[in-house]
Amino acid sequence: MALLIDMIILLSLAGTLGYAFLVDRKLRSLMEALRTLEPVVGQFSAAVDRTENSVRSLQAAGADGATKARGDEPPVRRSMSTASAWNTLAAAAKAAPGQQRQPVPETPSQPAQLPPGVQRVTGKSDLVMGFFETIRNREA
Repeated sequence: MALLIDMIILLSLAGTLGYAFLVDRKLRSLMEALRTLEPVVGQFSAAVDRTENSVRSLQAAGADGATKARGDEPPVRRSMSTASAWNTLAAAAKAAPGQQRQPVPETPSQPAQLPPGVQRVTGKSDLVMGFFETIRNREA
């Protein structure tokens, strides 16, 4: 009986070692692919940051121009999010031409709720560079 238990443990250990070897090979190939993608990811991250800065500056310029054009009027507030507006348009497009379309009640846009343990990242390029630095440190 003891010999049977020893054989089961030995086979389990051999299977675990074989699986660990396969995982190690796949992880090494993944890390090599990440090393080759590092410059592209860095350039993409920088482009995203530049785009975000451009959008913010355009929004600020648009808000300044709109305020000057309207005088002292407060800015217009939208009560529907973009997604709900598209959903409303899609539902209206699907309705039959002969049917009367009923107005869809507008819901105020709410900030998206993040799942527990998830944080919003603001410095994306710092996050990407930190990832690659961590990988280099682990390999050294």
